[in-house]
Amino acid sequence: MSDRDVRAVRRSTVTLRDVAARAAVSTATASRALAGDTAISDPTRERVAEAARALDYRPHAAARSLRRRSTQLLGVLVTTSGDAYAGEVVHGIELRARERGHQVLLAMSHVDSTREREAFEVFLYQRVDGIIAVSPIGDGDTMSLPTRLGVPLVIINWDMAVPRKLIVRIAEGPTRGLTASLRGLAPDSGTHVRFDDTMGAEMATEHLRSLGHRRFAFVCGPPTRSSALRLFGFRRVLERDGLWPQPVLQPDPTLHDREAVISALLERSRPPIGIVAYDDLTAIAALHAAHRVGWTVPEQLSVVGLDDIELAEYTAPALTTVAQPMVELGELSVDAVLGAARRRTSDTLLEGKLIVRGTTAAVRRPRRTAARAKR
Repeated sequence: MSDRDVRAVRRSTVTLRDVAARAAVSTATASRALAGDTAISDPTRERVAEAARALDYRPHAAARSLRRRSTQLLGVLVTTSGDAYAGEVVHGIELRARERGHQVLLAMSHVDSTREREAFEVFLYQRVDGIIAVSPIGDGDTMSLPTRLGVPLVIINWDMAVPRKLIVRIAEGPTRGLTASLRGLAPDSGTHVRFDDTMGAEMATEHLRSLGHRRFAFVCGPPTRSSALRLFGFRRVLERDGLWPQPVLQPDPTLHDREAVISALLERSRPPIGIVAYDDLTAIAALHAAHRVGWTVPEQLSVVGLDDIELAEYTAPALTTVAQPMVELGELSVDAVLGAARRRTSDTLLEGKLIVRGTTAAVRRPRRTAARAKR
């Protein structure tokens, strides 16, 4: 047996009782001292700590969790590890979880509601202290599973599917009754931390209006809650300004199809046009489409995305977007799942911030010639 193996066995056999005996204190005092109990005098705490170091003592994690009735683990469900938005949110979760003495157990659903439920079941088996679901798509029954079993759940930006006819209703239907049709998209139970999708799209559209645009298009994402609310924000601003209706594009949820649909729009249109994209990746597809058909950005086509993923700064030109407070979403979700908010229904709504970069510019109206002016 190597020296390393001997040390490993030795660590596994050293108990709290051994530490207490070496420090000449009771087992209870040793436990409290190692936990940092300030009621134990500084000399005693130091003596116990020295005994633990000398014996290479490692507390048994399972035993410690049983004593505390806590595993110090948070289950975090995301759609995929390759999503820049999810990565930023998880970064915020991990930062705050560490501050509060917790580790993160991560699972990915790959936008599959069955996998979401399976992940919840794994978290519950691991006896996590709470679960945070980032942009889940599952139904109410799945989302309520943890709380039914006594484990707090916080949902960040629940992106449940909506009927495609609702997207069509927002894009083409009458104004009357539209707000009432969308009331069902607000969470009615549970603890939620979410981005204000409607206001985010309003900010993007108002920015293009301030630049003088009068022709617009909105490029939808998949038929989900966030896509419906962002389209509604786009419509609401233009209705207010007397500029509705405008084209609403509903591509398949691939970057290739988004680019193809936007290219087709530009080929049958004349500049200038202002596009509000469902998210930054869709906005990047719009930049590729402009290049494909020979439109210049931002002189002929202004584009605004939503989210402000890291890639948004590195497009050419850099992308104007409405930033989600992604890290803050993660931090607040940890506070909610570990704090008093887990005991009641709550809905925390965060506003976005307009980040103006190079894909938007003021519309340049052609000057009238002297002859035209006389007419």
